[in-house]
Amino acid sequence: MAAEVEPAGAGPGTRTVDAQEVRRLVFFKRWPALATGAGVGLLAVVAYYKDQPLGVTQQISSSARTGMTEAGLLDSFMPGLDERLAGCVAMVVDTITTNGWLIVGIMLASLAAALPGRRARIERATGFSSATALFGGVLLGWGAMIGLGCTIGVLLSGTQAMALSGWVFGAAVLVAAGIAFRAGLHRWSAPGAYPGGPVS
Repeated sequence: MAAEVEPAGAGPGTRTVDAQEVRRLVFFKRWPALATGAGVGLLAVVAYYKDQPLGVTQQISSSARTGMTEAGLLDSFMPGLDERLAGCVAMVVDTITTNGWLIVGIMLASLAAALPGRRARIERATGFSSATALFGGVLLGWGAMIGLGCTIGVLLSGTQAMALSGWVFGAAVLVAAGIAFRAGLHRWSAPGAYPGGPVS
């Protein structure tokens, strides 16, 4: 009697790739750094040629500047920022720019990716968390202003354009991140922020 031939790859250690496994790989398991970086880089190249370099802080800073200018709290001309400098420079705008729609898309996509992985929840604000969030936000805003952008607009888009500012910014980020990890500042976040557990 002829023996049955098992399908190629079948065996005791074979793992079936079903919908649950795909969900685990996409929403729970850490993505490969090389593939993720390549995807972000490709998106940045497409954006560069289609419209403008990627950036995140331009719409936020422009909206803040527009409101302060209309309220008479800010001069219409800001030396150092209104001299045709590249980057995510704040401008007076009357509508949502392409950069603004990018921010909206990032927020909605982040929420859509976090919900299936059970990584989004509402937490009760404490005095410590509110103070650190406010202090961190001020530092981020100040850094983005004097650096003419954030890690996307200056580091990613800047290095692609071979701008010296992008490379200097990148080196400064590496040094600052190294010092912060050495000092243990990354442990300041509240434990249990991700109910699904650490990403592996």
